[in-house]
Amino acid sequence: MGELEESKVAIVTGAASGIGAALTRHLTDNNHLVLGVDINSAKLSALKESTGCATIVGDIASEEFNQAVASHANELFGRLDHVFLNAGILGRNIELQGTEFKINDLEQARYQKTRSINFDAVVFGTVATSPYLASTGGGSILVTASIAGLTAWNRDPFYTATKHAAVGWVRGIAPALQSQKISINAICPGGVATPLVGLERLESGNPNLLNPKQVAHAMLEIAQQNSTGKAFVIKAGQEPLTQVYDFALIEGFPA
Repeated sequence: MGELEESKVAIVTGAASGIGAALTRHLTDNNHLVLGVDINSAKLSALKESTGCATIVGDIASEEFNQAVASHANELFGRLDHVFLNAGILGRNIELQGTEFKINDLEQARYQKTRSINFDAVVFGTVATSPYLASTGGGSILVTASIAGLTAWNRDPFYTATKHAAVGWVRGIAPALQSQKISINAICPGGVATPLVGLERLESGNPNLLNPKQVAHAMLEIAQQNSTGKAFVIKAGQEPLTQVYDFALIEGFPA
């Protein structure tokens, strides 16, 4: 129990590759006990072997699976401190992202899948984990959104809509969670060198792309802050690298 008492406990969804894998490595390197969550069992097993993290395989878009994840983390470690709701997919295939399209080119089935992973899983994950965070004095939830959650990426309206929804959820639910000493924030990266953008290598020399390690470091820093209901922009070439996004206030409407 000594190790458990000294270590923080974290859940990372979408842990098998990209930002999630980099974050899991960064957390385990910094004395965190991690439950990595993904639907890709082979890559999750490889991550477990390299980091020593615990793992659970399943569909993060399922409400029941989110409940199982939260319960499993509590059974394994007896507490929960940080939740990183990181899983996400594009709304159009990567090879189509640079092409123009007409409204009837969009696939409704793809919308439902994109919404379920990028937004429904954020809601389900928040609801499932918050009682466990509250039970040990509070903690943090960090949602991986996107620059497309703050501005329109018109080549992928499904992705843009779901990431806007994720940011809206963070801002809307923050006051209710704050009363339980739980913070919730969104991180909104620009382009990141991950398989999501068609790069199989996690490293890239493209100056317009972030390294996943940079995002992972920013994620842990945000999770350890006291702020809540904020959207943090992280973009290559920006100084400082991570900045709070300022939303315009609407007169007569509560912030």
